[in-house]
Amino acid sequence: MALQARPLDEVTDSGFITVFVYKDYAPYSWKDENGEPTGIDVDIARHFGKSLDVEVRFLVRGADENVDDDLRVNLWKGDLIHRKFADVMMHVPYDRELDVRNEFIVLMAPYFLEEMAVVTNVAIMPVLETFGRFLNKPIAVEVDTAGDFFLSNAFRGKLHQSIRRGRTFADVIDLYSKAEVPAAMGSKAQTEWIAHKATGIESKIFQPPMPGIVRKSWPVGIGIKHDSRDLGYALADVLTELAESGELAKISAKYGVSFQAPEY
Repeated sequence: MALQARPLDEVTDSGFITVFVYKDYAPYSWKDENGEPTGIDVDIARHFGKSLDVEVRFLVRGADENVDDDLRVNLWKGDLIHRKFADVMMHVPYDRELDVRNEFIVLMAPYFLEEMAVVTNVAIMPVLETFGRFLNKPIAVEVDTAGDFFLSNAFRGKLHQSIRRGRTFADVIDLYSKAEVPAAMGSKAQTEWIAHKATGIESKIFQPPMPGIVRKSWPVGIGIKHDSRDLGYALADVLTELAESGELAKISAKYGVSFQAPEY
């Protein structure tokens, strides 16, 4: 059973908006040492609150088994125990099939283009033209991600011995920062964040050919309940203004990330 939506008037009358962001998903969203949400998506959400003149309350949770589960738990059904849900969900893949099979959700306002990439330690790997380099060089990747699936199947599985899997993305950063691996794979924004954090290492970002990868790039947007479309339109206007004013690029640069507008 779907929980009742909060359209725009109800959100503004209540004086707050609840925004879902992923836990441990730097540089987009995570909690800092004081337990406060931070990251690109968090900064964008604060602009939502400023534009609507309401307080921003964050619902911060880890990813479920798939995006469909994330949409169900965080937007239209709530969790089983507390029944907590958000008014808007950040960083949802802007995908027609995902939209169609989630009848209670509307995907709107793509605001960032994700791409797969590799960051390398220039002292060890100054050039990366092909993933064949990892037949005899280790590479770090977060377990059960698009990068992990690609590396596991590349060259008919011949890279298995070279893959160093981190249980979390923070583990991947740690492996690279300690120079235990000369390279790490993730989204381009994640690899740029790794380079930003590993201050003692000269790093470079590469996007070599990725034959067989399921998806090399994809736009992300926001998710709204189907009967809160007016709220979604208002937030879409905010995102358009942020992009056109250059504010999205400034927010991204704060975390060492180059802003990439979605392609249509």
